Amino acid sequence: MGAGALAMAAVAVPGQAEPADDDTAADEWPATDTFPDEDVAPDLAQKQEERRSTDRDGQSSSTMEDEPDEIVVDDGVTQPVFDYAGAVREAVRIPGAVGSGDDGEEDSIYVDIIRPAASDGDLDVPTIIIPSPYYHATGRGRTGETKPEPGGPIEQFPLYYDNYFVPRGYAVALLDLAGTRGSTGCLDIGGPAEIENTAKLVEWLNGQGSAYDLDGNEISADWSNGLSAMVGKSWDGTVANGVAATGVEGLATVVPIAAISDWHQWFWHNGVHFWGHTALSLATVIQDINEVPPVSECTQVRDELARGGVTADPADELWAERDYVSAAGDVEASVFVVHGKNDYNVKPNNYGEWWDALAEHDVPRKIWLSQVAHEKAFDFRRDEWLDTIHRWFDHWLHGIENGIMDEPVADVEYDVGQWQTYDDWPGGTPALLRLGQPEGPDDPRQGVLSVDRRNLVPRQQSFEEARRPLDTVVEDGFAEDDERVAFMTDELTEPVRISGSTELSLRAAIDGDDAGLSAYLVDYGTAERTDWTSDGGLRDLSTVSCFGQGTEADTGCYPDVERVTRTRPHEVVARGWARASFVADGGLSSRGSDRLTWDIMTDDYIFDAGHRIGIVIAGVDTSIHQRFDFGSSIDVNLNGSQVRLPVVGGTSALRRALD
Repeated sequence: MGAGALAMAAVAVPGQAEPADDDTAADEWPATDTFPDEDVAPDLAQKQEERRSTDRDGQSSSTMEDEPDEIVVDDGVTQPVFDYAGAVREAVRIPGAVGSGDDGEEDSIYVDIIRPAASDGDLDVPTIIIPSPYYHATGRGRTGETKPEPGGPIEQFPLYYDNYFVPRGYAVALLDLAGTRGSTGCLDIGGPAEIENTAKLVEWLNGQGSAYDLDGNEISADWSNGLSAMVGKSWDGTVANGVAATGVEGLATVVPIAAISDWHQWFWHNGVHFWGHTALSLATVIQDINEVPPVSECTQVRDELARGGVTADPADELWAERDYVSAAGDVEASVFVVHGKNDYNVKPNNYGEWWDALAEHDVPRKIWLSQVAHEKAFDFRRDEWLDTIHRWFDHWLHGIENGIMDEPVADVEYDVGQWQTYDDWPGGTPALLRLGQPEGPDDPRQGVLSVDRRNLVPRQQSFEEARRPLDTVVEDGFAEDDERVAFMTDELTEPVRISGSTELSLRAAIDGDDAGLSAYLVDYGTAERTDWTSDGGLRDLSTVSCFGQGTEADTGCYPDVERVTRTRPHEVVARGWARASFVADGGLSSRGSDRLTWDIMTDDYIFDAGHRIGIVIAGVDTSIHQRFDFGSSIDVNLNGSQVRLPVVGGTSALRRALD
């Protein structure tokens, strides 16, 4: 499959013959990152000397004289036989695909590269690309690592990919997005200046493009094996998704971590605008920090963002160009998706819809889903992550047949640190639950969810649209509340797993011009769970661990991290929002009830025996919505209102758990 079709790399395997050739309202959005408190930040000075030439596994790195001219593979993985301290460090400029500034001049994209010294000889290596707008601004990772001012080779590369992978026969390239740090042009929030310009680096590494050193001399990537990967969290991983959707030749795999797949979905959902940012204000904040160039030189891009960024219509030209899900059929790279199930910065529909589209087009893929919020696998599952991403890159970039693609496609975390694997994902089948009222006064519920129509009292329930914090709306599903309606199942007699997205369909009358609505899928039952509201569910420790090889300037050492938990009587499993006029079948009428249908976002979750499954419907969620409030009254006709829950085992499994 295009760039993903690999010839087996020439490698040296101990004991075997040589084979034939063949990472405001969130940590990075828009201008803040997660920094450890000063009193727990590690003192890395003591690590510097010992990190000059020592691998994580205790192996001393080779000297340049000892370096082989091919990778070494043992136990199915590349070995750290190349010297990190002596690696080639260089900076290059890539001519862009567009001229995004007002002057119309071609953008120039700045890239810092580190690669094994042996690649100046006979060793050909693949490249791991991490594009980002944050290298000069907020930095990367929990310690906020930045790059120094551009102008020459750098000694300290943010993140750990260089420390770990360069000794194993990889190049690592850190690319400044257009309009940030060393790159000219303008941030255009997922548009051509970010995506097409970044794809030019992939082309150069594949022998199809051009690049220049900082003196203006044209140079070739004659050290490259033609293949590259793109990896990153948040905006960085979003660019990886976008470049993959171009189908550019040479991009073998992408690893989007907590990444956007459709920029419209970051700003809007069913006509609801999240937080207070527009595309223009987000670009302004990041570019103001970078000052490359000043925003006064980006009026054309800014005018485009100002026009399109305020419309809720996903078919608008600006949003359609930034919808990578619709272009999934052009993806030629494999995709390894990593996301937090409680990430409401880059919300779960970004991984859910992307995954479904990739599956539709038979894209080779893998997914990890954790209970954390907007976090990296390096921080929530570190050892397993390094092992897995190592084998993933070895397979897709060096052509090593190590079995990674024969393993389960999905790893999903349920209880804290407890993971399950699946050969197929998602696994749910829609199970219909109907909304009703309790049959008698002995039932404490305000509303009932049931698989059987005969068990329901199909009446009407009403609530007033109001701006409320999430927790106050869902915390007691039994309490009477004029500003929400809550429906619950009976207590479950056995666990129920849901996997996929939920659909809510109401027959409702809106007494007002419009309404902003929230729907929550809730687990009513006490348990210890990840406290994802506390720094994403993670806490930095005072101890540090080191990864790969290091130098005094770049130790490769990072704080150890532990999970933060809490025990409480309910958990909001998934959420969905809608503006009533946006989801009404045929638009809102003034004559009576309308059919309102919208989605509750993707999740994979297990409701334990003894718990209840709940659906809560209310007005604006002040934790995430832009502050609009129509103050309407909503009358829900329970006869014909229902929810389709993605239950593993379908209706029969749900019915069995409710017997």
